[in-house]
Amino acid sequence: VEEDDKDKAKRVSRNKSEKKRRDQFNVLIKELGSMLPGNARKMDKSTVLQKSIDFLRKHKEITAQSDASEIRQDWKPTFLSNEEFTQLMLEALDGFFLAIMTDGNIIYVSESITPLLEHLPSDLVDQSVFNFIPEGEHSEIYKILSSHLLGSDSLTPEYLKSKNQLEFCCHMLRGTIDPKEQPTYEYVKFIGNFKCLNSVSNSAHNGFEGTIQRSHRPSYEDKVCFVATVRLATPQFIKEMCTVEEPNEEFTSRHSLEWKFLFLDHRAPPIIGYLPFEVLGTSGYDYYHVDDLDNLAKCHEHLMQYGKGKSCYYRFLTKGQQWIWLQTHYYITYHQWNSRPEFIVCTHTVVSYAEVRAERRRELGIEESLPEITADKSQDSGSDNHINTVSLKEALERFDTSPTPSASSRSSRKSSHTAVSDHSSTPTKMTVDTSTPPRQSLSGHEKTAQRRSSLSSQVTLQRKILYLISPVRHVPAFNIFIVLQPVFQFSAQLGAMQHLKDQLEQRTRMIEANIHRQQEELRKIQEQLQIVHGQGLQV
Repeated sequence: VEEDDKDKAKRVSRNKSEKKRRDQFNVLIKELGSMLPGNARKMDKSTVLQKSIDFLRKHKEITAQSDASEIRQDWKPTFLSNEEFTQLMLEALDGFFLAIMTDGNIIYVSESITPLLEHLPSDLVDQSVFNFIPEGEHSEIYKILSSHLLGSDSLTPEYLKSKNQLEFCCHMLRGTIDPKEQPTYEYVKFIGNFKCLNSVSNSAHNGFEGTIQRSHRPSYEDKVCFVATVRLATPQFIKEMCTVEEPNEEFTSRHSLEWKFLFLDHRAPPIIGYLPFEVLGTSGYDYYHVDDLDNLAKCHEHLMQYGKGKSCYYRFLTKGQQWIWLQTHYYITYHQWNSRPEFIVCTHTVVSYAEVRAERRRELGIEESLPEITADKSQDSGSDNHINTVSLKEALERFDTSPTPSASSRSSRKSSHTAVSDHSSTPTKMTVDTSTPPRQSLSGHEKTAQRRSSLSSQVTLQRKILYLISPVRHVPAFNIFIVLQPVFQFSAQLGAMQHLKDQLEQRTRMIEANIHRQQEELRKIQEQLQIVHGQGLQV
């Protein structure tokens, strides 16, 4: 009997332990299942464990790939990720990423191309790189891209994983708002490697993994691309900040009638880089691009006439020496007693280069689309290095017959450009030796004269604006239009202006009458106070 009792007690204790273990296991399974993605339906224990194993296996693979592609040099700060460090290096080196198929088709380009060559990434993706390279360099570039396909063992995995770095120099077409402008080329340097798309990890694609997976390229040759960093041969000290992280960012400022800064709110420093005390007392024209001064002058004249308005798109120089595109809504505030203008309140909105270009092209009556200029990829049977570019020749001929852009827009750039122009009947050609950069650069005296001419035109235009604005400060509000009438000559609006002038004059007379009446009442009160004071002394 005692032995039976002992066995029963052991079974009860063992059952309690088993139940406690099962309950704890179920709690852990339930908690693990709640952490898995897509847990809308209830999963059994085996499904939860299987999904957890799959997740851990995938996480291990991604970690291994990230460690393999991690930059481990001592000069990389530990607090920066690979993407952040790569972006900073591209900005410092005046470069951008470009991925090209072996037939010259562009499958990816980074956004940093916009401030350097004024192209949007969408302008180049799915286009041939030969559309943006002078015709005289086509054969050389095609040889370089196809050189690694001639050998039978060139595309082995061992070769693609090795240090197959390739460097070459060429010219690339700069983007313009008006496609009819004369083409201008920039001397650049390509540094890159051939990569097999199937062997490139998702973490190493750096943003273009979704672009390069294209089912209409089934051949083995098309699965290899040339991934390169493209750098400008001549650095640009002032760049255009064209990529807007947060569109429609805005800040407020107040200006005097001479357009000097009087106030800058707290939202401005993250956008333009300047603290309020750095810009107070300085003229707004000191920060505007020379090519935008004419349009800004017209907008400010409109403001002086109507008292409020909206500016055109213009470039503002930030503290980091970059041009940022802005658009401003402004209005004039008047003194509540004498109706004289006091200052101008401005609300500045950040706009992207894509929006500016689309608006400018709409004004020119141009469709916002890249011309379909594709090179014929058919080759002659006896030549491996010949490419048919009839459509490209026709496009370049159209470029040659277009007018030359203004000198001011080209002189404002601090980089060296190479313009291709030929006004004869033959197509445009430019033969460039890739070992030496033949550049058509200005002499020192010509650069100095051009810089002085640009600065003198800017100063003259600023004086003109100040001449138009400064007299408004010394006249009442109802005389603003009389002062500016000889300047603007808006004959069609004289009736409305005269009506507004009469209303303002009538209001001024009413205010003056009220002031006289109050002065008379004050005089009577003073007389009564003197009488009361005299009676008090007599008592």
